[in-house]
Amino acid sequence: MALRKRMTEQDEDQLREWLGKPDAGFELLFKASTQGYNPATFHQLCDNKGPTVTVAYNAIGWVFGGYASQSWASQGDWVQAPDSFLFRLSNANKFDPLKFPANGNMAHCLYNHQGYGPMFGAGHDFLAFTGTSPANNGNFVSANGQGNIGNTYGVGMGHNINSFCGGNLTYLDVEVYSIGKREAKEESIENKMLQEGKEWRKVHWSDEERERLKQQVAGYKPRPGMSVSQVNVLLVGQVGSGKSSFFNTINSIYKGRVSSQAMAGSQPHSLTTRYRTYEVRGERGGETLCFRLCDTMGLEDANTGLDLDDLPYLLDGNVPDRYQFNAAVNISPATPGFKNMAGMKDRTHCVALALDTCNISVMPQGAMDKIKTIYNKALKRGIPSVVLLTKVDKACEFVADDLTLVYRSRFILEKVQEVSEKLGLPEYHIFPVQNYSKQTCLDNQIDILALSALAQILGFADDYLDEHYEALATENLEKLNVKE
Repeated sequence: MALRKRMTEQDEDQLREWLGKPDAGFELLFKASTQGYNPATFHQLCDNKGPTVTVAYNAIGWVFGGYASQSWASQGDWVQAPDSFLFRLSNANKFDPLKFPANGNMAHCLYNHQGYGPMFGAGHDFLAFTGTSPANNGNFVSANGQGNIGNTYGVGMGHNINSFCGGNLTYLDVEVYSIGKREAKEESIENKMLQEGKEWRKVHWSDEERERLKQQVAGYKPRPGMSVSQVNVLLVGQVGSGKSSFFNTINSIYKGRVSSQAMAGSQPHSLTTRYRTYEVRGERGGETLCFRLCDTMGLEDANTGLDLDDLPYLLDGNVPDRYQFNAAVNISPATPGFKNMAGMKDRTHCVALALDTCNISVMPQGAMDKIKTIYNKALKRGIPSVVLLTKVDKACEFVADDLTLVYRSRFILEKVQEVSEKLGLPEYHIFPVQNYSKQTCLDNQIDILALSALAQILGFADDYLDEHYEALATENLEKLNVKE
């Protein structure tokens, strides 16, 4: 995975000195800020990889971590690994290296357990994280880390958690690197990017194209003859995948400023707790456009988040706007406001599945199974589905620097192909997007990707209406023939 490492060359040189390996190279295996503070993901990516280095970056500018001289595993036991050590690289943004050797309880240097992230030492000299916290992408997160220097590491040195990490275990990021041989040079951009003019999808990155797409979406009208004034697009995705942020991005384009009407952010559980049918206006106080983006509760790994037993009612249009999701009580005809007589205008006309590009390859099987179930339930109803491949800027370093390179990125193309294969969805139903997150002003490139995706979504919704119009016309003709 094309993840961007935070560790500096100065940090790497210091680790090479401590390791006694001047030619050591560091390959980034795991990056919590984009893949989540999830022990299962950590073990999936880092177990049986040989010696590794864990590097943490906290909220007050300290850089610290540990070197594990043996492979991580998930079986739940202590490991004697006397060459392991803890370290500090920076103290409040100042390079200030300090090594804490394993010189205490040597039988408890490392602890392997599927429920923990990297853990060093008896008494938790340093436990990076436990539990599950989502990717924080530039924000700070408390991930249940622990620090208690002096049990196995740095015994008798007179140090504690304050001199190890400033007493702060609120993270900007936690990275885990495998240790190999340093390459003479990094892979060239030519090996990671397609040549100019060979893009796998053609887009015009111009002010004129943004305006054209904006007008195309604003001018959209559903197929006549179906009593549908607005098509409904159901937004579904894992917690933190960016489904609510996609609405905010579209809303921002038409408001002319970065908007945050829908709750969005990085939290362990879904910020969306109500079913919302969001409308977009062409201008403030103007007419609503002919589509609704219907936001749902986020999917979660455990028995929380959106319950798939509620999905049929969402697809069939029975659920009222602002319905409060309740983990203890499923939607039923007894639900207040339940639409017993839901018609074509109430139904979902297209499903948009939001997937975090960074997490495609490491998504827990349970989460992927939920996505497949949603896709298949929509498919059985003839409802088209698309995938919004979010956070492309976090997944590819070149795209982060220049969003216009998104369709030249081999990595993004590989993710599109991977999603297509996993879901059985055509590649032309998969749209890379970047939502507004840190920006405070509108960006033409972000807008063009979002509007391009939405224009295709509206086209697929129209295809659904066309299919039902033809079926209705055939049914009426058959009834007419019977009467004759």
